[in-house]
Amino acid sequence: MVEDISSTDLDKIISENKVVFVDCHAVWCMPCRTLGPMLEEVNDKYEGKGLKVVKIDVDHNREFSMENQITGVPSVLVYSEGKRVVFDDGHGKKTDKLVGVMPMEVYEQIADNLLAETPA
Repeated sequence: MVEDISSTDLDKIISENKVVFVDCHAVWCMPCRTLGPMLEEVNDKYEGKGLKVVKIDVDHNREFSMENQITGVPSVLVYSEGKRVVFDDGHGKKTDKLVGVMPMEVYEQIADNLLAETPA
């Protein structure tokens, strides 16, 4: 199950997992409700492989939202080996967050690529 956390819990979660997807969402956001079950599926699929998905409510964590420039929800931040990941957004652009609902393959591809990498 994807846990709804406070931004103060994030550092601990990032340090305990190889890959972390952070679903920045809001209760009033309809696309967030579409993305939620998709990320539950990603969490279930990769559970035990080093990936964890968590949710942060942007309305209850405004400072976190401002620090991370969350201007649209849903936004997914990705961390690997304790660092924020910059990756291809699926449209040929480099980004540090996925804004909106992407096809399921995008989330799975990112997870597969990051979990396959071995630390140097």
